[in-house]
Amino acid sequence: MIVDAHLHVFRPAAVRRRAVDELAPAGRDAPARDLLGLMAAAGVDRAVLVPLGPEDEYVAEARAAHARRFAAVAVAGPEIQGRRPGPGPLEALRARLAQGFSGLRTQWLGEPGRPLAGSPMLPVLRELAERGLPLWSYLPPGQLPLLRELPGTVPDLRIVLNHLGFAPHGMRVDAHGRPYFEDPFPPPVVETVLELARHPNAYLMFSGQYALSREEPPYSDLDGVVRAFADAYGADRMLWASDYPWTRDVPGYAELLGLAAHALPGLSAAERAALHGGTALSLFPELATKEP
Repeated sequence: MIVDAHLHVFRPAAVRRRAVDELAPAGRDAPARDLLGLMAAAGVDRAVLVPLGPEDEYVAEARAAHARRFAAVAVAGPEIQGRRPGPGPLEALRARLAQGFSGLRTQWLGEPGRPLAGSPMLPVLRELAERGLPLWSYLPPGQLPLLRELPGTVPDLRIVLNHLGFAPHGMRVDAHGRPYFEDPFPPPVVETVLELARHPNAYLMFSGQYALSREEPPYSDLDGVVRAFADAYGADRMLWASDYPWTRDVPGYAELLGLAAHALPGLSAAERAALHGGTALSLFPELATKEP
């Protein structure tokens, strides 16, 4: 079974409320029906939907309408992070989980320079660990010290480092309407990714190459860092993902399934199966038990 472990579906802002920016202008459309067609053509069986931001009504609707095909990860806004007055981080998290979400993505863990143990988000991280739900980590450089504290503070939390562990900064939008980043792997990022590999509950997403490489597919300029990361994590802790819709037309959805064969040619059939779906199914077991 092949699982696309991270992608985005959304409608134009006039149809479903969502954030609007240069990457996702108001009229841009990435409906679930388009994704399902691409998955069918490429032989992809399941997918994990991630909203563009906390405005996640459409993703919740798509997951409910196609519960046999989709799992979903919510995005932490200020309420869940404990940075805005309201009912409280735990209540905000539980409201999202009640809508069918099976994990949480965040770009903030706590105030830089302060220990994670004092963060208002700590109860949320512990709740995820207790429920066996993963944290999708997409943390900017200033948050990396807190990320390094996370395994020791909440050891049972399963942490998925998005997009090869890249720490987002300085995003631009390229001519194809995709995110693009310069200098994606400075030493602190590489060191953090490799350090976290020692923690058995840390996972690495095999995705985002299109935004991090200076080359066309198969993105050979990333081979060195990808292979170092794969050696550290192993295929059973790596997850393939398309990052649709940014990759829909360039390089093309199905093209991404061939990247592992180039960058990691030594994988066995079992290891490739883990990377392309088995690892994701271990994090979202509900997808493994559903009929197609």
